[in-house]
Amino acid sequence: MKLVELIIDILEKSEIPLTQGEILSIAEKHEKYYECDELQKVQVPLSAVARCLTKYSSGSNPVFGIQNEGKAKKSKKHFFLKSKNIPEATVIPESSLHPYLVKFAKERFGVYCKTINALKVQKKKDKIGKWTNPDIVGINPTILDLNPLFQSEIEKLGLFSTKVMQFYSFELKLKIDKSNITECYFQAVSNSAWANYGYLVVGDLDTDAAFLSNLSRLNNGYGIGVIKLNLENPLKSEIVVSARERSVVDINFMNFLADMNKDFYSFVDNARKAIKTKKVDAAQFDKIM
Repeated sequence: MKLVELIIDILEKSEIPLTQGEILSIAEKHEKYYECDELQKVQVPLSAVARCLTKYSSGSNPVFGIQNEGKAKKSKKHFFLKSKNIPEATVIPESSLHPYLVKFAKERFGVYCKTINALKVQKKKDKIGKWTNPDIVGINPTILDLNPLFQSEIEKLGLFSTKVMQFYSFELKLKIDKSNITECYFQAVSNSAWANYGYLVVGDLDTDAAFLSNLSRLNNGYGIGVIKLNLENPLKSEIVVSARERSVVDINFMNFLADMNKDFYSFVDNARKAIKTKKVDAAQFDKIM
């Protein structure tokens, strides 16, 4: 018997929310206790219960809900059953999210996206590579929305003016919850430091009110937006919090990325060509599904 199934059975029969310790105490008297390998193979069964409750109390469809005992004992949480539907443990690559974002970004922001292949990083031994390479970058050639009369004048401002071109950076994650939000968010902060707009994009996002409030707090401090992808209908994806615009891109950082990654160099070069030709060569960017 799986531990999550055992806990579901315990909470379903309980009239009140229970703490981790209370759940373990009841589990030890449960008829299926010795059939649960996850409890038999650990030295500290309480740690297995805690991990299971944490895992299944996050995400867009949590199995367990959390009720805090009170502000004075905020760490002592009580759990209750929200759903008996245990989400399937599917393993899909992060890259599978790319087409959904590409479609949404074009429709919502007018952005042409380009996937940055981390394998093309020249400085492979650079330990900060993970924190400097964005997953997907994009451009919104705002100059092309102008009357030709004004295009020639605006062009004088240069490629890196937001009136000419807006640069986007997207960091993609399969799932984000309270267990990994700090690392994911600040990876997005680092990887998007050069762009006008930086977004953290996720397939499965924790919907807990306190968690979403924390996202807003982080956004107020660092300006990274969050997009929850709708994998059934990409155009219905949700901007949970909007990115804060940076009026000036970091050219030195962009130069560093261009030197380090051929894809990023090509991306900037194609942005430059779009200004010169007054046309975006869509073939040089990710195909829209």
